[in-house]
Amino acid sequence: MAIHFRLIRNEIRSNKHYGKFFAHTVKGSEVTLNEIEQQIQANCSAKASDVRLVLTELYDTIRHELQSGHVVNLGELGKFHISVRSIPVAEPKDFRIDRHVTGFRCKYSPNGKRYESHMGRLAGHIHHALTDGCEAKHDVR
Repeated sequence: MAIHFRLIRNEIRSNKHYGKFFAHTVKGSEVTLNEIEQQIQANCSAKASDVRLVLTELYDTIRHELQSGHVVNLGELGKFHISVRSIPVAEPKDFRIDRHVTGFRCKYSPNGKRYESHMGRLAGHIHHALTDGCEAKHDVR
């Protein structure tokens, strides 16, 4: 399994890396909920309908908890929370929800561990288990 990428030239003139090339991920096909249900059914004793039931309830529960202001921690999968988007104001007394709150974002942080200081150039970086085993493959097109 590999993560495919292409080299793309940075065309943003105001960027300090203007004109340089960087790796840009080439996304594969989309995997549907039905396909995930079938894969789980093939790997364990649960039927696809059981998986659908649990995933639907999981979605409803996560949505409820997020909209209640909680951080939802799904263990190895990671954490979700909702953040508020707003227009800045000069003084707190000028802030009005109906005028300055512009929306919400669902934020996701994959589970990870920070590398220790003795790890050299990796010190301070975060290792995410979801990326274990990833390989890069250059798509030349």
